[in-house]
Amino acid sequence: MSNFLYLYYTKKRTFRKNLYLNIRKFITIIAFLCLCLTSKAQTSRTFYNTGNSSTTKKYVGASWLQGTIVLADGSELNGEVRGFSYKGNDINSFSYRLKKGEKARTIKADACKLISYDGLIVLSLPKNFKKKEGKHQFYVALYYGEHLTIFQNPKAEVSKSGYASASGNNAVVFNEGQMLSFLALKNDEISKLSALNFRKQMKKITSDNKKFIERTSDKGWFEYDNIYKIAHYYNQTKNQ
Repeated sequence: MSNFLYLYYTKKRTFRKNLYLNIRKFITIIAFLCLCLTSKAQTSRTFYNTGNSSTTKKYVGASWLQGTIVLADGSELNGEVRGFSYKGNDINSFSYRLKKGEKARTIKADACKLISYDGLIVLSLPKNFKKKEGKHQFYVALYYGEHLTIFQNPKAEVSKSGYASASGNNAVVFNEGQMLSFLALKNDEISKLSALNFRKQMKKITSDNKKFIERTSDKGWFEYDNIYKIAHYYNQTKNQ
């Protein structure tokens, strides 16, 4: 009888132990799946915009505003962001804090992928696109798209008198404060789009999109002032 009871309680303890281990294993698997899903959600989030903005020069300010920083590993920092250091017309680093009173940390281009701040999308991209593993720098994207992105050109001249001219004879009217050139990123290559030769330059970099090229016959639409909407249409029709 005692042997029977011993075997009974031994099997009972073994059953409980195995059940406990199985429950722990199940919880671990669920936690791992949740972590994977969360990680995927963070890295798959996009910040593409419609570029609904003017072509006047934009500035990354030094005021604390709500923003998002996507780090190099795909995780996000949501809180207060501001421009921290500058090199000429280029933004060199940002400051981030969770809220007022919290200790701030400095974020440089090599540590992140993207910063959303004050209606601007600032991308971290290689200084030299032929060496993608090299040093990065920040680019202010006034229009950020899947295939084609338009950046503010830090070296661009700005229209101060309301017009610009290539020859000095035939003046082209622009709004005061308007940037006279932008940078376009497509297929990991940067191209300069200038106000005076915009149509020719844009057609050259978008020649792989037949539907887009057909739309360029509309001269009222295909003009420099409409640069963001034009880039947006290219992205929308790229694979059609």
